Amino acid sequence: MLKKENRLKKNRHFNYIYKKGEVVFEKHVNLCFLKTKFQPFKIGFSVSNKIGKSTVRNKVKRRLREAVRLIFNEIIPSHNLIFVAKKDIENLDFKHIQREVYNLLKKAKLLNV
Repeated sequence: MLKKENRLKKNRHFNYIYKKGEVVFEKHVNLCFLKTKFQPFKIGFSVSNKIGKSTVRNKVKRRLREAVRLIFNEIIPSHNLIFVAKKDIENLDFKHIQREVYNLLKKAKLLNV
């Protein structure tokens, strides 16, 4: 679980990052990110109603959160991030989701690797 200070929660913050930020794409997950001057950086997760019912959406969010938690210390803390789930992500296993999250962060050059 992410710490409370690292969670992006307010709708206006999500909208601001969507509007001003950059986007990196993978097949089942997108990453929208924006440089921030505030510390600590924040991470949000977005799963559309098109993905499925609430239990399915919550399962996808839990998997995304866990994939980020496992590499949290490797993320450069200079950007706020939003992970956006796309269609058919509910059919993927955790390892595949974890690989896509890692690839997104690598493409955006937000990893200390």
